[in-house]
Amino acid sequence: MMDRTNFFLFISCSMIHLFISCLASKILNITTDQSALTVFKSQFEHDRSNVLARNWSSDTPICSWIGVTCSSRHQRVAAINVSDMDLSGIIPPELGNLSFLVSLDMIGNKLHGNLPEELAKLKRLKFIGFSLNRFSGKIPSFFEAMPNLQHLLLRSCSFTGSIAPSLSNISKLEGLDLMFNSLEGMIPVEIGNLASLKKLLLSGNWLSGPIPASVFNVSTLEMVDFSYNNLSGSLPANMCRNLPSLKYFSVYANQLYGQIPSTLDECSQLQTLELELNQFNGPVPKQIGNLSMLVYLYLGGNNFKDKKLDKADDVA
Repeated sequence: MMDRTNFFLFISCSMIHLFISCLASKILNITTDQSALTVFKSQFEHDRSNVLARNWSSDTPICSWIGVTCSSRHQRVAAINVSDMDLSGIIPPELGNLSFLVSLDMIGNKLHGNLPEELAKLKRLKFIGFSLNRFSGKIPSFFEAMPNLQHLLLRSCSFTGSIAPSLSNISKLEGLDLMFNSLEGMIPVEIGNLASLKKLLLSGNWLSGPIPASVFNVSTLEMVDFSYNNLSGSLPANMCRNLPSLKYFSVYANQLYGQIPSTLDECSQLQTLELELNQFNGPVPKQIGNLSMLVYLYLGGNNFKDKKLDKADDVA
């Protein structure tokens, strides 16, 4: 009888210990999240109307802070949206402690400096929006360490250097927006390994060389924008063979040459086709007329045999 009593006492104590440990862990994690965001707030050099300065306070539960969303299951910070708040300052390494973060949206601020490597610890991230800020240096290589990342938005961030082939390791990536930076060099062939990619936006950089043939094998692509670069070479004759979902294709203002592929009508979902201001020549393929979904067609500023089309601004 005594042994049985001791057994139940042992079980009860173990359960109590486990409960206290879990409770302590939960409290510690919430504290960790709050500390990370408090450090982030302390880096602000400017906070329009002091909204976050007033609201991000220990007097208010963190899950009620403006721009902060917590997961219902874990009660941990799962999303941060401080877009268009006119914030200036740096992103501190402590932000890498938000281990349950799924979405990070800081688009449209005046954040500057380098992105801290500690962000690589955010393994649950699916969405990163850093567009329209004032960062410096190269695009960090640590994004490849985020296995669940689906959208990487780095438009107009003042990044320099080249596009790292390692970005192709983000296997779940659906949207890559690197528009209007100062990127140079060639488009990596490895981009064609992104089998889930829907949007590839590289407009407004200094990219050069040919468009990799591998890009035209990403069958999930819906939107491709390579406009305003220094790309050269020709478009593959079978460029649309593996692009059944392509709706938008722009190579506006580059140095591409050769004939427009006659197989363009295989991109049956195409709605916008921008080939203006290049060095395309030869006839304009009549198969373009088979694109029943086409709304915008820009062909002007090339060397076509039909000079009327060559001078046209657009055909709709």
